[in-house]
Amino acid sequence: MKQQIIIIALIAFGLLSCTKNFEEINTDPNKPVKVQPDFLLTTSIFETMNLFGGNMNRVVFFNYTHHFSGFQGNFQRYNYDLNEDNTYWRAVYVQAAQPVNQIIVNYRNDPAYTNRVMIARIWKNYILSNAVAIWGSVPTEGALLGTPSVPYTKEQDVYVNVLADLKNLTDSLSLTGDKYTVNADKIFGGDLLKWKKFANTLRLRLAIRISNDAPNGDPVLAKRVVEEVFQTEQYTMKAQTETAAANWGTTSDTWSPLYDRAVYNYTANKATIPVTNESLVYHMAPYNDARLTIYAQPAKQGPQTGTYFGQNISYGGGSTYANGLTNPHTGLKQDDYSAIGERFLKPDAEYVFLSYAEACFLKAEAALKGWWGNPNASQYYYEGIDASFNRYGLTVTQASNYKNTPGIKWSTASDTVGRSAQFKDWLQICSSYIPAGDNLRQIVMQHWLAIPGQGVDAWTLIRRTRLLEFQPQFATYDGTYDYVPNRLPYPSDELQTNIGEVNKAIGWLGGADNLNTKLWFALPVKKNPFLPF
Repeated sequence: MKQQIIIIALIAFGLLSCTKNFEEINTDPNKPVKVQPDFLLTTSIFETMNLFGGNMNRVVFFNYTHHFSGFQGNFQRYNYDLNEDNTYWRAVYVQAAQPVNQIIVNYRNDPAYTNRVMIARIWKNYILSNAVAIWGSVPTEGALLGTPSVPYTKEQDVYVNVLADLKNLTDSLSLTGDKYTVNADKIFGGDLLKWKKFANTLRLRLAIRISNDAPNGDPVLAKRVVEEVFQTEQYTMKAQTETAAANWGTTSDTWSPLYDRAVYNYTANKATIPVTNESLVYHMAPYNDARLTIYAQPAKQGPQTGTYFGQNISYGGGSTYANGLTNPHTGLKQDDYSAIGERFLKPDAEYVFLSYAEACFLKAEAALKGWWGNPNASQYYYEGIDASFNRYGLTVTQASNYKNTPGIKWSTASDTVGRSAQFKDWLQICSSYIPAGDNLRQIVMQHWLAIPGQGVDAWTLIRRTRLLEFQPQFATYDGTYDYVPNRLPYPSDELQTNIGEVNKAIGWLGGADNLNTKLWFALPVKKNPFLPF
């Protein structure tokens, strides 16, 4: 990273080509060094989408989060690739964070840009909140200064600092001050109130993220932040139009990486096209969840033609533990499974950073803990389901029918009589069954179902709660099986150029620098009771 940051000024401005036609934003040709904030914000948003919603999402997070299924490769098999890891790390700091950091550095002392600098800081905090969820302790302020040694910030301190900064920004952002142009701000079109709500709702997300009992979180800090957010609830996301999302473009240099892989270059990638995940199907189909028609397409060929049929993350592996069951995946190809829903395969597909539906489920969980001023957790739970259905163009009637389904209706148990297999994976070792009164599991399941394709967010939810049941990866390269990884190792570039700080960060981990050492906020991995380890 050190070498990359030293030349960051050249790289940041070299990003001009990355967003060609994403939007035409003029810069002053007489000031080639000090790039205008509008362009820099657009660049950062686009690069952030391409990182967390692009190849990293497909290669790493699809098989970590179980909405969709990636295929082959080190990360997909719960190993890792040093070159890919270096690429993702570099993309966080050089491509995503540095453009907005340039806004902060170059315009923070100019009162004409006060709000725009604060929005840049909000966005930088969002990027860092993802980085800390992926690696743990990471460089923060010092990462973008070009210093010879890049200091790391302890994982816990990243949350403390980001939460404090977001509070200051939420309180300080003026609704009548300067703002970005509609064309530059691809998320909110320059709407300052929506940025304020995004910052405050991001505080709620991060507070709930660290809300586990110590040593797996800081419930004291989390409770304080949640209570503060409730006092300013009017500045949280409360409508569909306040969802933080952006769309890719329709030209080859701006369209969705998933479209490029799975549609435009389908023939070249046919054997490894990502498809719908088996876990998604058994969490949706037995509950008659209408969103499944949006998230997936019926299989167009193979033994399950016309049905929603998902691939497990092991590409049909796991027969060692089948206990006489017939493996329905044997001999199948990618085209034999349900394709990912068309909405997600469009060139100008949407990427969601933080949604109104998620805000509802965060409030529901906060209320269930007794931390939210309104104790009616079921109100927010149902509001979240409504918001999710509405997001995907489904009807009020469809949402109402779903909310009255056993297991989905608040405090009720799933109705599995005569069809228990429908709620399970093919090995019958994982289930979407909801016991009566298990409201937290209801909230977490709906939270997960509302964020398809949001890889970092879904992976973080899974690690934080350990409530949803998914198959481990049976097709690992070492011949055994592994549960969902806890983190990504530090990239080899960092080990070569910043070894002192990396070793310090590894010491804070409390374990080895590998996929299996859990991060501070997460709960320990839960052993599947049907498996030997």
